[in-house]
Amino acid sequence: MTITCSLSHKKCIPCEGGVPPLEKKEIDKLLSELQNGWIVNESGHLYKKYKFPNFMQPIEFANKIAEIAEQEVHHPDLTISWGACIVEIWTHKIDGLTESDFILAAKIDGILV
Repeated sequence: MTITCSLSHKKCIPCEGGVPPLEKKEIDKLLSELQNGWIVNESGHLYKKYKFPNFMQPIEFANKIAEIAEQEVHHPDLTISWGACIVEIWTHKIDGLTESDFILAAKIDGILV
């Protein structure tokens, strides 16, 4: 949990493109620093499904994510359904993962603490 806290205190760095995505070893290390539930999906994106007991809580959660995303200038894809909010994060400019993706994931996990 301490490492996740340090990730969540970092600032996302806007990507201008032209940088290589993280390699598997770096991804695995950063993934281990996040709370349970995050995976790298078949598209190579960070992915987590948050579950809730109703429809309104995922919407409220998504709105809190939107506030963080605007502050960090790094925007995840969100899918809201009854009882769930799916978060998918990657750096669009390079179609891969950067440290900023993991920073955003840690900040999103912090919403529920």
